[in-house]
Amino acid sequence: MIKKLISEKEINTRIKELSNELYTEYGNEEVVFICTLKGAVFFACELLKKYKGDARLEFLRVSSYSGDKSSGKVELNLSISEKNIKDKHVIILEDIVDTGHTLKFLKGYISDMKPKSLKIVTLLDKKERREVDIEADYSCFEIEDLFVVGYGLDYDQKYRNLPYIGVVK
Repeated sequence: MIKKLISEKEINTRIKELSNELYTEYGNEEVVFICTLKGAVFFACELLKKYKGDARLEFLRVSSYSGDKSSGKVELNLSISEKNIKDKHVIILEDIVDTGHTLKFLKGYISDMKPKSLKIVTLLDKKERREVDIEADYSCFEIEDLFVVGYGLDYDQKYRNLPYIGVVK
């Protein structure tokens, strides 16, 4: 059973606010949004549909979870080219930040490509689970230490298609 935690309407409202905040920061300068697959794809699509500025979309695929447990080991399964990042404003889009290991890895990986600026934007932030010193620059929702699904987040590849964020009971 899945209990609704954050409604589709709440998500859409916050993503629209966030797109306006990012546009205020970057204006019409080109921004490269990097979507981490598979979890952040719903978030990335909605954010970019609402973003009024000059945006490009790139994809990275990383993994560190099996079922509902983090392995603690980050694997890069799909990379991007430095020519698409160097001297550009870059925003990493994450579905959820919990332990922070994946985000720390990604931040280092992207920083090595010498972007003009680098920000981290996440749909969900689970601060109480943080194991490394890293924070998102923008977060849509801070949540407690719950195992959540929906809106791109999964449990063994299931429930990604839910239009809301739910807690697995």
